[in-house]
Amino acid sequence: MPPERVRTAPPPTVDGTVPGSPRRWLALAVVLTGQFMSSMDTTVGNIAAPSIQQDLGIEPGTAALAVTAYTLTYASMLITGARLGSDRGRRRLFLIGIAVFTVSSVLIGSAPDAVVLIGARAVQGLGAAMAVPQAISFIQADFVGKARTRALAAYGAMISIGATSGLAIGGALISLDVFGLGWRTVFLINLPIGVAVLAGAARLLPEIAVSPRRLDLAGVGLLTVGAASITGALALGPDTGWSGFGWAVAALGVAVLAVFVAWQRIQLRRNGAPLLDLSIMAVPGMRPGLIALLLSSTTYTGVLFCVAADLQDQHGHSAAAAGLALVPFAIGFGIGSAPGSLVPHRRHLALTIAGLAVLGGSLILMGAIEHGDGLDTGSAAMLLAVAGFGYGACFTPMLGLTVAHVRPGQVPDATGIATTTFQFSFVLGVAAFGSLYTSTTLAFALVIMGALACAAIVPAAMIHPINN
Repeated sequence: MPPERVRTAPPPTVDGTVPGSPRRWLALAVVLTGQFMSSMDTTVGNIAAPSIQQDLGIEPGTAALAVTAYTLTYASMLITGARLGSDRGRRRLFLIGIAVFTVSSVLIGSAPDAVVLIGARAVQGLGAAMAVPQAISFIQADFVGKARTRALAAYGAMISIGATSGLAIGGALISLDVFGLGWRTVFLINLPIGVAVLAGAARLLPEIAVSPRRLDLAGVGLLTVGAASITGALALGPDTGWSGFGWAVAALGVAVLAVFVAWQRIQLRRNGAPLLDLSIMAVPGMRPGLIALLLSSTTYTGVLFCVAADLQDQHGHSAAAAGLALVPFAIGFGIGSAPGSLVPHRRHLALTIAGLAVLGGSLILMGAIEHGDGLDTGSAAMLLAVAGFGYGACFTPMLGLTVAHVRPGQVPDATGIATTTFQFSFVLGVAAFGSLYTSTTLAFALVIMGALACAAIVPAAMIHPINN
């Protein structure tokens, strides 16, 4: 008689949960809801800015600063947030970040003047920077194989849905003028969502043992100043006419980041505790993957901004209508995310390249039609859906390939760089394509966006594939 086969349970994940456990999927839903809020507030400020300016009686530049303050702290503190999550605990940082984000949202919604508004927006970005990096860390540590692919697909979909919802929901709430609160409701809506996320996270996210280490405060300072300088110069560039002062600030930011890189290398040679382990850039696929992510995500942001702006400026649509017009793009992204979890990992590189080609080709076709006879509503919706499908099809496998060879100890470094790349692409997309659109036409801007997406195929093809 053959010996009886003994079934053993699969080994637990980093957080101690068993693979396949419904609990980790519930925890992922909670974490991604936090991601949804942060993505939504990245775009909602652009919709609310005109109403804020009118209600508070402030100058356009001040209103633009209120919009940008969130992006400044968010983008410049993401790497620090990822490091703190690794050293102090992902659960703790996520809870603190969501709490800070929610409270500051209430302060924004009740701000009596520009000073409180700008300050609260900056603090809100800090909360997002603490919470958001924990999402990829959670996925990378607690999901493997096809489960990780599905989790990354959900992560990408939440970024797209959140950014689009910021335009659609924000515009709708301002138009509805709920309780006479006007623009304030687009921030106050974060209160019930934030409370729900905090309750779910406290119950579902496990507490794991960590070994706190000394935080590289000099590195934090250098990175924050450098990233904030570049981000601020780009974000405010279109509103300030790309002044010489703005370019000087951007140049200063580049110089400070160069000092940051040198300081991190010194810390590593001294066996210290660098804020960012730069050896992460030597991981196979990391460099070309980040470049491809930056180019494709910049294109995505450009589509959101330029199409919404054209519908309002040239066609007289309301902010709500402009936001709703972009819903096909988000729906296409969601549908396009599905193939990544269905095809074998060895096909993910081909799927990435095909998705980028679809994204670029559809945008170029949109631009050509707009330049000729002009886009009608049906054609625009269909091509936006196709473009979204292409972006969704390439995003999940591209992100998965970029971080596929990251070791567990490198997760915070990979997370910090990846999330910073996403956020920087939002700023770059609005700055570059916003300026291009205002100085040329939507048709020309769409063609350039499509060309940029096609250009992303080159670094994407250099990503190290997964063979098993």
